[in-house]
Amino acid sequence: MKDEYYLFRGCLIPTRLPFLERSSLLVLDRLGIAHTPLPGATCCVEPIGLRSLALDTWLVVAARMLSIAEEEGRDVLTLCNGCYVSLKEARHLLQSREEREKVNAVLAEIGREYRGKADIEHLAGLVRRKGSEIQSLTVAPLDKLRIAPHSGCHMLRPSSVTAIDASFSPHVLTDAARWVGADAVVEEEWPKCCGGGVTGVDDRLSSDILDDSIREFRAAGANCILTPCPFCFVQFDIRQKQGIPVLFLAEMLALAFGASPEEIGLRYHRTKVEI
Repeated sequence: MKDEYYLFRGCLIPTRLPFLERSSLLVLDRLGIAHTPLPGATCCVEPIGLRSLALDTWLVVAARMLSIAEEEGRDVLTLCNGCYVSLKEARHLLQSREEREKVNAVLAEIGREYRGKADIEHLAGLVRRKGSEIQSLTVAPLDKLRIAPHSGCHMLRPSSVTAIDASFSPHVLTDAARWVGADAVVEEEWPKCCGGGVTGVDDRLSSDILDDSIREFRAAGANCILTPCPFCFVQFDIRQKQGIPVLFLAEMLALAFGASPEEIGLRYHRTKVEI
């Protein structure tokens, strides 16, 4: 992996959660990661709904964006679980010569070709590789936080494609919390869904799934939820009624690196965060 990326911001963060982008950029800069926005980026064609309706279109959309990254010899860095798995799975399927030829027949109409050279990394995967640097950059240890990690569905599965961490008993969030001085009080044996994916289909089921996780977190004595997924962030910050605050992974790191709550926009959280 090269520490020079095209940054793929996705749709949800720029449009609804720009403060999460602010903390992410601060962390990347502090870690010395070179990044520029992916030129010509569109929606990744998210993995829950749109992809299932138009598989061929999804592959062409992903291949077009990855072909742009290939031209500069860069990999793509994502801030979102959904974007990560969408682009990763597309790249995996496009290893098939047959699929690649079909996609390239479409891309040829706009003068592009997908060759399979660019890879995709999630912010959490980058963090996992930078453990020693994160510890050395921590100037404001978060020793008051009792963290409940929530990886979400799409960062770890399918494990044969994503490969950030094990799909069971993952440690990436627990390790990151401990590197910055926080106490991880919940061990993720089998990462759960936050319920956000079924909100528009069955609101009561969505709430029940969310409440199940919150009960576990509260019983363990957690005073903060940590997630690398903006969709899970929305579910915990907006739909949760029990009042346990949530931090996006980059927000936790930015605070540990010395950023103030005002600098990264913690005031925009619906559930108040007290550091």
